Amino acid sequence: MPLKNLRLIVPVLVLAMIVTVLLATQDPKPVATKLGGCSENYRADRTIKIGSQSIKTEVAQTAREREKGLSGRACITDDQGMVFTFEKPGHYSFWMKDMNFPIDIIWIGADRLVVGIEKDVLPSTYPDSFINKDKPAQYVLELKSGRADGLGLNLGTKVNF
Repeated sequence: MPLKNLRLIVPVLVLAMIVTVLLATQDPKPVATKLGGCSENYRADRTIKIGSQSIKTEVAQTAREREKGLSGRACITDDQGMVFTFEKPGHYSFWMKDMNFPIDIIWIGADRLVVGIEKDVLPSTYPDSFINKDKPAQYVLELKSGRADGLGLNLGTKVNF
């Protein structure tokens, strides 16, 4: 290779290596939670209180965030969740596409009372979907499987946020 070409290639390679190192060392995600063996990244956008217990939730507000939900994540702890907010009450369907762990799904009405619960929904249920059949919901809360029972959630339970 002529020396002239080498003088052009070396700076480009050095710059490419610097950019690669900078991008690899950046962490655009929130700080990881390390509770109960789970080190998955979750935002704590809103705290939801059920009785005396608090759940730090990541809020899925946009259509893209609602579509993705908890898909692709490795785990969730007892004090974490994801809450989906909708503009108006309705019957909202959820599925387990690309999920890696089971969850409890809780539909909550505009009055913040539980209107539907689906417990221990397994990733293997995909492509089936789950929906609040009886009363409309404006919010949906996804929790670690078993948490609905642990929190004493039933139809009509008040959820504060």
